Amino acid sequence: MTFLIFSILTNAGIYLLFKWYQQLDVRIFPAIVFNYLTAFSLGFLLVPDKPAALEAALKAPVWTTGGLCLGVVFIAIFYLMAMTAQRVGVAVSTIASKMSLALAALLFAWADPAETLGPVRGLAILLAVGGVVCSSVRGGQVTFDRRLLVWPILILLGSTVIDFGIAWLSKEVEDDNQLTLFSSLSFFTAGITGAVLLVIRQFTGIRELRMREAVAGIGLGLVNFGSIYFLVNAYDSGLLPRSSLLPVNNLSVVIIGAAAAMLFFRERLSRLNWIGVVLSISALMLLLLGEP
Repeated sequence: MTFLIFSILTNAGIYLLFKWYQQLDVRIFPAIVFNYLTAFSLGFLLVPDKPAALEAALKAPVWTTGGLCLGVVFIAIFYLMAMTAQRVGVAVSTIASKMSLALAALLFAWADPAETLGPVRGLAILLAVGGVVCSSVRGGQVTFDRRLLVWPILILLGSTVIDFGIAWLSKEVEDDNQLTLFSSLSFFTAGITGAVLLVIRQFTGIRELRMREAVAGIGLGLVNFGSIYFLVNAYDSGLLPRSSLLPVNNLSVVIIGAAAAMLFFRERLSRLNWIGVVLSISALMLLLLGEP
């Protein structure tokens, strides 16, 4: 339970840091790059037996190749979310990324006979979808040009790949050394890819890098690594079925995010937002107290 609680808190912390950085005029892309590099560095430092972990990783098991590939998806999803927020709207971008909990749960049920979705868990997923949509909408409604529907669809698919990939690949590790290294591998390829793009942007005249971006990125990286590390360990603990643990984690982040937005950023929730919070809490209770 400890790992799940810390996973929820660190995931919620990422959203709060993004809101805070927006107020501080932090340029997001370079901060994201430093975040990935910091998260990988911290993860590697925390590996108990580095030679043993590297020896296992160099044999190219599925958790190594899969973890490295997920890093490319990380940075791609960041770009897609930024473009979608600009072209379609922040609410649509947020809903698309969080709706991955439903697709990932269905994938768990399809890929693993032990992860069957019974009626209670199925109802919880439906409530979760409603909760995510209602709690993410600002201004009462979501409207956008249907010709731009491809952007949120890509975010949904990419976020599902990340959520399902982390959960599925974490089953392949054999000990704590590999588990800790796996938690940081995706940050390595995301950081290297982002650093290359940042250098190219610098040389092409898009100068975004300042000291505040580096400091902000380091702070974000510490929290971001924790979000993956604690989530992977929560999966490994067997506390909940994987098809339930991911929605529990994401719904808790939605609820905490809504509470923190009111408390720290003086945001007012609409009636629709409150309905979303109630639906999220109901889904959370069903997942925690419902069928095994």
